[in-house]
Amino acid sequence: MAPGAWGMPPAAGPGGGGPGTVDVAARLAPYLATLPPRRVLLLRLALRAFEWSPFPWRFSRASLESRQDFLRKMDTSTSWIRQDVLLLLKVLTGSGYADDPRVREVVGSTATCRVDPPLPEPEPAPADPLGDLTPRGDGEDCDVAIIGSGAGGAVAASVLAEAGLDVLVLEAGPYMDRRTYPEEPLEALTSLYRDGGLTVAEGIPAIPTPVGRAVGGTTVINSGTCFRAPDAVLDRWKREHGVAWATELDAEYAQAEELLRVTPVDPERMGRNGQLLMEGAEALGVSHHPLSRNAGNCVECSSCPYGCRLDAKRAMHVSYLPKAVAAGARVRAGVEARRLLFEGTRAIGVECVKGVARPGAGSPRPFTVRARRAVIVAGGAFGTPELLLRSGVRSASGEVGNNLRIHPACWVGARFDEEVRGWEGVMQSYAVDEWKRDGILLEATFTPLAFGGHWLPGIGPEHQERLASYGHVASTGVHLSDTSRGRVGLAGDGSLRITYRLNREDAVKLTFGIARAAELFYAAGARE
Repeated sequence: MAPGAWGMPPAAGPGGGGPGTVDVAARLAPYLATLPPRRVLLLRLALRAFEWSPFPWRFSRASLESRQDFLRKMDTSTSWIRQDVLLLLKVLTGSGYADDPRVREVVGSTATCRVDPPLPEPEPAPADPLGDLTPRGDGEDCDVAIIGSGAGGAVAASVLAEAGLDVLVLEAGPYMDRRTYPEEPLEALTSLYRDGGLTVAEGIPAIPTPVGRAVGGTTVINSGTCFRAPDAVLDRWKREHGVAWATELDAEYAQAEELLRVTPVDPERMGRNGQLLMEGAEALGVSHHPLSRNAGNCVECSSCPYGCRLDAKRAMHVSYLPKAVAAGARVRAGVEARRLLFEGTRAIGVECVKGVARPGAGSPRPFTVRARRAVIVAGGAFGTPELLLRSGVRSASGEVGNNLRIHPACWVGARFDEEVRGWEGVMQSYAVDEWKRDGILLEATFTPLAFGGHWLPGIGPEHQERLASYGHVASTGVHLSDTSRGRVGLAGDGSLRITYRLNREDAVKLTFGIARAAELFYAAGARE
């Protein structure tokens, strides 16, 4: 995949390499060592299947020319299995390769964050901005235990603590902020993401569904885009589900947007990636608008997936959680909820383990939380049903874990003659909503090299040529409001298993969205 063409450093071969080469395997090894056992098993099975896929000969024992020819056939194959296996290999090798600073230097990409006007020089942050995050002894008591510190758990903690309740927030991941975020992509995957970023909805096709595992949850590693729920959705909640107040949330939205500094992106300063989508929309006469983000006057952000370098993005650990702590809430990092405790049908606590903030670091120890008033499970669409199922919770409908929607998305890239240098703008900046009634939304989204380079087509030298010219690539996400359904369940070893099958209707809509994205980019001057 990386022969050293177009000025890029070559990857070391099976026998190793000299000074100037990138030892991808060595860079990946520490990362792979932190993955959960089931992820490692699936990777081993995929690699073994790939090794023997050219049967009767083995891939690793073939000549370089034969291996490249075989990879090219996989790249153009109509078999979804071959495509998925090849993409998995490109994700792993591409992440390991782009993790090397020399590769990023050749491409010219950087990970920075900038606001304008600049933020006041921050005062030295206290050593413990959220107080003592260390779990005490073998357990703690509280009025309300909240499992999860992301968008749901943090807001619940703030509201309840300000109402005078003794609140304890439990988070499996570590606390990190602008002082401690990882500099390298693979380290960020290990430190800030569940399953090292390899949380996947299994199905045809397999769909990556990365989620955060840190104090602040996924808000620490997302791109900060903030939408209000569509009126049609809120109307349906009121009409079909009896949520009487669903259409009366304007005041609550305004309050949250003020605290989070939700601001529309400035089209004049958002960077060429968003401007090219905007120009294509103007040329075709379709509806478009800037996205609103919880980052105030941010004009450059290429570090969002690694944690905002300035903490200008108002993730939960710098917004709602400080409010909760100021009102008396306690936050505990490195505490993983394993099972809910019940007295009859009432949840009275949580059976946990502590010391799990960093995968593979130390031995987990038992930790029990006792809640006098309530237990709130705020683990998101995956973690909440996972914990309920592991705790033996069954609803009257039998639907716990069923009916998962993931809003699947596709990456569409376009190459321009001009330099785009998407890392110098706002990662998610602009939207085309012309086809929202069809459930399609296009968002200008630029992906950092380590997380986006593997989407580029080609094998060997042709892939490296595209990688070297990544600064000429603009990209957008095609997002779908899906009708397909999935399930959150437990694997045989008790770990999370997500399954999802994209139905034909949704596949057709995504294909339609991909075609519209291509038209927009061509209208803006793309050549590929």
